[in-house]
Amino acid sequence: MKKIAFLLAIAFMLSLNSCGTTESVSINNHKIEQKAKKENKFQKNSVQVVNQEVINLAGAEAAWLPGQIQDKLKSNLQEFLGMKTVVDSKSEAALKKLQAESESDARDESTAIELGKITTAKFALFTKLRKTGNGYVISVDFTDLTTGEQMASATSKEYSKPEYLYGSTGAIDELTLALGEKLGIQINDLNKNLLASGSSNFSVDDQLALAKQNEAQFQKMMNDYDAELSKLMTSNDINAIQNKNRIEAEKALLLEKQNAEKKRQEELKAQKARADADAKLEAERSIALKTQRDQMAKDAAAKAAEVRKLKMEKQGVLGQINIIESKKKALVEIRQNVEHRSQELYDQLVQDRKNEESRIRNKNYTTVELNGYGWPTEQARMRRENQVKKSYEDLTNKFFADCEAVKQSTMPQQQSLLQEIRADQKALGNIRTVSSMGDELKVSFGTYEGSRNGWNAYLSLCSDGVLLYTDNFIVNYDALSGKKAPDMEKELDDAVIQEYANNVDMYNSLLVCGNPIVYFEIDYTVTVGVDGKDNQYEFNFNKLRVINTISGKTTQTKNLNIKRQITMKPMWDLREFAGIVEKQKAKEDSKKYLTESYMVEFGLCKVDAESKLAAEKKAKNDFLANFVKIPGKNYSVMKTEVTQKLYESIMGKNPSVFKGENNPVENVSWYDAVEFCNLLSKKIGYEPVYTINGSSVTWNENANGFRLSTVEEWQYAARGGQNYRYSGSDNLDEVGWYEDNSGVKTHPVAQKKPNGYGLYDMSGNVFEWCWDSYGGNYYFCGGSWGHNAYNCKVGIKNCFFADYRGNYFGFRVVRSTGK
Repeated sequence: MKKIAFLLAIAFMLSLNSCGTTESVSINNHKIEQKAKKENKFQKNSVQVVNQEVINLAGAEAAWLPGQIQDKLKSNLQEFLGMKTVVDSKSEAALKKLQAESESDARDESTAIELGKITTAKFALFTKLRKTGNGYVISVDFTDLTTGEQMASATSKEYSKPEYLYGSTGAIDELTLALGEKLGIQINDLNKNLLASGSSNFSVDDQLALAKQNEAQFQKMMNDYDAELSKLMTSNDINAIQNKNRIEAEKALLLEKQNAEKKRQEELKAQKARADADAKLEAERSIALKTQRDQMAKDAAAKAAEVRKLKMEKQGVLGQINIIESKKKALVEIRQNVEHRSQELYDQLVQDRKNEESRIRNKNYTTVELNGYGWPTEQARMRRENQVKKSYEDLTNKFFADCEAVKQSTMPQQQSLLQEIRADQKALGNIRTVSSMGDELKVSFGTYEGSRNGWNAYLSLCSDGVLLYTDNFIVNYDALSGKKAPDMEKELDDAVIQEYANNVDMYNSLLVCGNPIVYFEIDYTVTVGVDGKDNQYEFNFNKLRVINTISGKTTQTKNLNIKRQITMKPMWDLREFAGIVEKQKAKEDSKKYLTESYMVEFGLCKVDAESKLAAEKKAKNDFLANFVKIPGKNYSVMKTEVTQKLYESIMGKNPSVFKGENNPVENVSWYDAVEFCNLLSKKIGYEPVYTINGSSVTWNENANGFRLSTVEEWQYAARGGQNYRYSGSDNLDEVGWYEDNSGVKTHPVAQKKPNGYGLYDMSGNVFEWCWDSYGGNYYFCGGSWGHNAYNCKVGIKNCFFADYRGNYFGFRVVRSTGK
């Protein structure tokens, strides 16, 4: 059986390779074809990168670090080994299981065939990440999925910090070199040096060759992405949209890298041309000048080696941002897994509801539940309905409890990740320094500008291949020589000018050939969450320094004050949006589950829903603080008349003639006032008092919302526990605006003296509508800005049409207490 299975596996492998040229009957052609297939098999057939096992990692680290390892391995296999790689989470779990079986005693060819069937990839790279007593170790197995053959294995040395695993010249770069050797994939010397030591020691020629090589590799990767996108456009796979978004995000990043390489190539080509021109002048230089130049180059190289040890970093800033994004991705995936499990529990809830309802309704009625005719009594039927309702509630509560248990089981890991993310984001705000002694900051030199006494220099700051900052400026002559350049107009001694020219020639030769006689440092900070978006990062470049490598002194400083924003894609949102549990809670009881209801109703995440609730609660408390409880009565009264600002915030319009946000609203009818009361009640979260049906308005005295006062309530409140003619005084000028002092207009509320209860403007400013009516007309009290003192007396009332609007008429609201 194993032999048959093995033959089937071979057949399956060959079918996967059917994209090659048609097999020839010629033996020679067949050999040529097989050789070509062997050379190109890793390029033509996809390789899936699988996190097979994580050992001794816990908490947040176990959630994000494997994903970061996986992404870095995928990138290295593409860039350095020319492989077409995929990360397919849908098939990863099955691959892990089958790979574990293939490593056990139960391994046979049928397992290999199953491995090949569940993924579009022909090969897989299985990784194992292990935390040791002193650090971390990564092991990899490169496997042919159609045969189960383990084609190559490698284990990294131990690295003390997690960032050394995926950083420049770290564990993954080490493993890339080992895999290339064991799989027989040729890695050129340039890439070998890059993986082993970084690019900081590369000559101009090496840097130019690397830029060209990267451009070609990036174009190949871009073509692979385009081909994969074309397949996804016609795919019915439920993960097609997610994969499409991932590929488009990777394409966008790759395009940035391509553009950075093209710009770098232009600078390097210009520097190479100047270096070639310098080489032609070599024969004309004096022995003394050559000796001095060579000695300076030797000294600079020695000093640079010392400086480089101090300046080299394993991880660039974009790499660190990618770590933050990896942690965010891990957190989102944990939450998505919780949501998927909750959805499963909900599907079970729906089925359990149906089953329980069917069981209850189909039970036989007992003797005590039947009437004299043998029919179920009304009480028995209601009992069944109540049982259904109770089972519904019990099952729903169990669903909520089960979902909460699933959520809580991941909460320590979620909290740990969230704390790490916040700490990492905060750390980005610290001042950072990047040096041209490392791999991120690259410098090219142009011609010497005699009129400005310095060399043109071009800087490119790249992190993970993305261009973050570029600049050009003049590096002064004295930054290299330590001497001031002579004044060409005033200096008459030819010997001085000749020495100056010789020095410029010598330094020019050193610079264009890439000798590190000076190096550069840039200080910058990173701000997270630009415009409130958690996936946006703003780089603030502050200062640039030019440092003489031999003397170690800073010889030139430039203030930059330059900003640049980068948006990371895809976006991993840290906030929790409404899922199945929140939707069900909002549906079941919107008042009990107010946060969940806000999440669903307004499309908010949990944090924003809680913020909105807190803001509304504060606004409600602030608003209610403007009410005065009337002593001995069961109602409270707003201290002022309703202002234009408040009216417009509720009604969305301002009908007033005398504009002013703190002036009382006027030109409103009695109907306008009762409608406002209902809308205000809903806004604050109270039950509206009035039922409005056309011109018919009824008052629900059991409702706890806002309303108009009765005339009796109004006049009692206006007296303020005092015995004055007007509200708060016998002198109307002290307490109210009327025709003698108003200037023929309304005034902002609360400018005059209050009455004994702390109520303002109950005499004058605007008439205030009340609830009571007489003969179809509704009462108003208090006088106005355009009427005489008599109308402003506390005991005076008048009535008018309910739909009348005039600039004398406004209102204030009251609310029954103890409701």
